[in-house]
Amino acid sequence: MSERQSRAWESELRSRLGLPTSTLPAQIRLWGWIATAVTGFIALVTRFWGLSHPHQMVFDETYYVKAGYSFVVHGYERNWVGENADEMFVQGTDAAAELAADYVVHPPLGKWLIGFGQAIFGTDNGFGWRFTTAVAGIIGVMLLTRIAFRMFRSVPLAFLAGFFMAIDGVGIVLSRTGILDNLLATFVMAGFWAVLRDRDATRAKLAHRVAHGPVSKSGKPLSYLGPIILWRPWLLLAGLLIGMGCGVKWSAAYALAVFGILVFCWDTAARKELGVKGWFASGIVTGGVPAFLSFIPIALVTYVSSWTSWFLDPRGYKRGWAESQRLIGEEVPFENLGDPIAELIEYHRQMWEFHTGLSSEHTYMSQPWDWIFQLRPVNFYWPPEEKLVQDCGAERCVQAISSVGNPGIWWLAAVSLILVLWYAIRKGDWRAWAILAGYGAMYLPWFNYIGRTVYQFYSVAFLPYVVLALIFALAWVTDMLGEPSLAAIRKAAAKRRKKELDEDWSIAMPGEGKHTQDDEEDPLDRYRTDTPQDPDDPDLDGSPDIDWPNREDFTLGADDTTTAPTGQGLENLDPEAIAHLVAEDDIDGGSTEVTEGQDGTKPSDDKADSHHGNPVNAQPSANVAGSEDENGTALSSRAERIATENSGLADSIDPDMDPIERAVLLEHGPDPLPYTLLPARKKDWMVLGVTAGLTLALSIFWWPLWTGMTIPYEFWKMHIWLPGWS
Repeated sequence: MSERQSRAWESELRSRLGLPTSTLPAQIRLWGWIATAVTGFIALVTRFWGLSHPHQMVFDETYYVKAGYSFVVHGYERNWVGENADEMFVQGTDAAAELAADYVVHPPLGKWLIGFGQAIFGTDNGFGWRFTTAVAGIIGVMLLTRIAFRMFRSVPLAFLAGFFMAIDGVGIVLSRTGILDNLLATFVMAGFWAVLRDRDATRAKLAHRVAHGPVSKSGKPLSYLGPIILWRPWLLLAGLLIGMGCGVKWSAAYALAVFGILVFCWDTAARKELGVKGWFASGIVTGGVPAFLSFIPIALVTYVSSWTSWFLDPRGYKRGWAESQRLIGEEVPFENLGDPIAELIEYHRQMWEFHTGLSSEHTYMSQPWDWIFQLRPVNFYWPPEEKLVQDCGAERCVQAISSVGNPGIWWLAAVSLILVLWYAIRKGDWRAWAILAGYGAMYLPWFNYIGRTVYQFYSVAFLPYVVLALIFALAWVTDMLGEPSLAAIRKAAAKRRKKELDEDWSIAMPGEGKHTQDDEEDPLDRYRTDTPQDPDDPDLDGSPDIDWPNREDFTLGADDTTTAPTGQGLENLDPEAIAHLVAEDDIDGGSTEVTEGQDGTKPSDDKADSHHGNPVNAQPSANVAGSEDENGTALSSRAERIATENSGLADSIDPDMDPIERAVLLEHGPDPLPYTLLPARKKDWMVLGVTAGLTLALSIFWWPLWTGMTIPYEFWKMHIWLPGWS
C-alpha cells in the first residue's frame, strides 16, 4: 500500500479496535484533569479531616501499627506483650516490645508503608500511623476517576466515579484506619489501570504494524500469526504494582491471575478483529507468551523483594530455623536452595495454614454473600461510656466507627451488576468484562473460604469495581454509554437498517413510476473535488477524492454538540454515520469489543500517531437524543438514531468498494468514538444529579459513624436500618 493508504487503513483499524483516531481535544483533556483534581480534593477532606481521632488503637491497628513501628525503628517485627501494650505505645513508649520476633501472617510491605507515616509524623498520634492509608485512599479515588474516564469516554461519568468512591463509607473508614486492606485495594487498582493502558498501547501498535506491513487486498495481514509485540511497558508496570499488592496481602495474587487471563483474551480478540488467519494461535504465541513474560516474572520478583528486610536481618521470624532443625536431626526441605530460601518457604507454609484454617468465632464475622449488600459491617470503635465526655447534649452519648458502606452506592451497584452481566454475556462489551474481572479478582475468591473467619471490610478491595458497575448503569440510563468500538457501532447500525428494510413496504421497484436511487443527488457530491487527479501522484492510487472538512474545523459547543463551518453540510457527518458507511467489508468483525479513551495522549508510539495531527473529536448532535423515526418509534441507541438520520449518505457508498479504498475515502471524517463533555438532555442531568444528591445526603447522614464523632445514642439508633448493623 502507499503511505496514504496505510495511514487511512491504520485509522480504520484503530477504530475497529476501539481506539480514537484523533488526539484528545484540549477542552476534554482539561476538564478530565479538573474532574480528577476535584474528586481528589473531596477525598482529601474525607480522609484527613480529624484523622488523629480517636487517639487510641482501632480494631486491627493493634497489629499493623506496632509492626510498622518495629520495622522502621528496629528493622524487624518485634513481639509486643502485656495487656497495656497499646496504651503504652500510644503514650510514645515501646517498653512492651520484646527482643523476640513476632509471628505475623502478612508480608512486610504494607507494614513498612504504615511505619513510614510514623517516621514522619511520630508514633504518639493517630495522624502518624494512619497517614499512609489516608494518602492511599486519595490516590485510589483519583485513579478511579482516570479509569472511568478511559472506559466511558465521559467527563461527568468520570467525575461521578471518583465522587462516589470519595464519599463511600467503606473507602473512608479503611482510609482512616492503619491497617492493610486499603493499601491492597490501591495497588491492585493501580495495576488494573496499567492493564487498561496496556490494552490501548498494544492495540495501537498492532494497528500500526498491520497497516504498514504486508496485507491482502482486503487489508488482512499476510502473516499467519500476525505481528508480535514484545515491548509492553504498561504490562510491566501492572506486574510491578500487583506484585507490590501481593507484598501487602496475598489476596492480590488473584488479581494477577484474573487480569492475566483478561489480557490474553483481549489480545486474542484484537488479532481476530484484525483478520489474522491464525488468530487463536497468534493469541497464544505472539500475544500470550510475551504478555506472560512481561507480567508474571516482575510480579514475582517484586513480591520476593518485599521481603528484603527479612533477608537482611537475622532476627526476623523463622530466621535460623534451618540450622535449628539440623541440630535436632530433622530434615530441612529445600535446603539445597540455601537456608534463607528454605526458611522463607517454611514461613510461607505456616502462613498458609493460618489463613486457610482460621475459623474462630467473632462477633462481626460475615460471609461473602453479605458484602455486596453491606449486611454485616464491623464496628471498628466503640469505647465504654465512662471514657466519653458527655458533651453531645443528650442523656447518653456514644462514639462509634462503623465500616458500613454508603447504602445508595452499594445497593444501587448491586442492582447495576445485573445490567453489567447482561452486557458482558449478551453483547460481549469489554467494559462490562473489565468490571467483572475486578469482582472476579477481589471478591469471588472469598467464596472458597466460606466458614472461615472473614469480615465485610475486606470489600474495600473491590469497592472500585462496585462504583464502576454503578457508573455503567448510569451511563446506560442516560444514553451516555456509547458503543465500545467501531465494530459494535456497525453492528448496531446494521441491525437498525435491517429492521427498517423489513418493515418498509413502500419500496418501489425501478420502472414503476417512482424515482430510483440513480435519480437522486449523491450526498457525497458536495465533498467531491473538481481538481483532476494526477496519475503520477503515488498517494492517489485511483481512489475517489473526497474533500472532507478537516477535523480541526469541528468544535464542541457549550451544550456538548458539534458545530462546524456553515455551508459544508456537516449535519450528515455524525461519527457513527461514518462508521455505518463502511459497515460491510471483508474483515471479520465478529463480536469483538475493544477499548478506547486517552489520558491526554494516545498510547501508540510516535510513529503511529504522527499522521493524526491535533484534531478535535466530533460529538454526536444533541438534537438527535431522544428522537423518533418517521414511524414514531423511539430510537434508544445513539448508533441507531444516527444511522437512521444518515441512511441516505450511507447508501452513497458502493458496498462492493475495496475496504482500503473506502478507508482512504473516509480518512478525514469525524472520530467515531468521541468523548462526552456534558450530558445532552435535561433528563440525563436529572438522573445524574439525583443519584449524586442521594448518595451525598446519605454520606452526610453517616459521616458521624464513619469518623467516630460523639453523638446521642438515639441518633446512633437511627442508623441501624438492618439487624446486622448494630
